[in-house]
Amino acid sequence: MDELETFQRASGDLSVLFRGKQEMRVEFVANGNPYWDQPAFVNGDIIFEDNLYRNILLNISAWKQQALVKNPSSPQVVALSPALTSSLTMGNRSFVGIGPGEALPEGFYEVFGAGPVQVYKHVEKVVSDSVNDVNGSPIGYEDPYYRYDVYRYFGIHTTYYFRDAEGRFSRFKSKNALLRKFPDRRKEIRKAVKAAGVNSGNSFDDYCKAVLNAAAQ
Repeated sequence: MDELETFQRASGDLSVLFRGKQEMRVEFVANGNPYWDQPAFVNGDIIFEDNLYRNILLNISAWKQQALVKNPSSPQVVALSPALTSSLTMGNRSFVGIGPGEALPEGFYEVFGAGPVQVYKHVEKVVSDSVNDVNGSPIGYEDPYYRYDVYRYFGIHTTYYFRDAEGRFSRFKSKNALLRKFPDRRKEIRKAVKAAGVNSGNSFDDYCKAVLNAAAQ
C-alpha cells in the first residue's frame, strides 16, 4: 500500500475530501513561498463537491490555484481544484473557488463584504528569475552564459474585482476607481471612510473593506 493510499484510508469519514491528488511541492529553492500569504495551515471550513467539512487544516496555493487540505495525523497534503471547491473560510477570512467558464478567471478569490456588493481579491504567484536582488539572497546558481548570480523568487500578481448588486464583475485598480462604483454616494462614503480612521496609511485591502462597510450603511 503506497503512502497516499494509507493516508486516504486513515482519513475515515473525510475520505472523499482527501481522495484527490497530492500537492505539487516546490522542489527548487526560491525566495518567498507559493501560498496565498503564509505557509502555515489554518483551521477552517470548506465546501467541496457541495459537501461541508468543518475544522479542517487549510491553505491556498496561489502558485497552482488550488485549495490545500491537510490531515493532522499525516504529512500528506491534498490539492483541490477551484471548480470543485465552492468556498472555504480560514479564521475570519472567506474565499470562493471560480471554475473555468465563469465570470472571473479560474482560481481562488478572497471575498470582502457580506452584502450584495462585494470585492473579490485574486492573488497569483509566478516563479521568476532575476539578476537583481529580489527580497533575499542569491539561490546558489549562476546563469551559465553570463555567469551572473540569479535570484529565483515568487512574483506576486494581485487583482481586484468589484461585484455589484446584480452580480456583475468589473476590475478596478485604485481607491478612487472603487469609489466611482458608487456615483451617487461617493462623497458620503469617502467621508465615512475617513471618519472610520482609514487613510493612506492603511492597506488597500483595509480601504476596500471600509468602503464596503460604509456603503452597507
